Amino acid sequence: MESTFIHVCLKTDEAPTATGHEVGDRWVCSCGDNFVYREGFNRSGYPEVAWWPAPAIPQPRRAGIRLFGPRKG
Repeated sequence: MESTFIHVCLKTDEAPTATGHEVGDRWVCSCGDNFVYREGFNRSGYPEVAWWPAPAIPQPRRAGIRLFGPRKG
């Protein structure tokens, strides 16, 4: 992660606040980026609890749905 990373969606009105959340809460912003409220180290090296970028949670496919149809021939 780049040290000068600032995400604009965290500054909008729809963004969650820094208080009132449990560790492990997730949020997906309007642009599609995923965040998780967790403890990490800030730029000064001190631990802080804040919204951090996170990968999306993979959703399993429903049974019987295939990307391609049955084989022919």
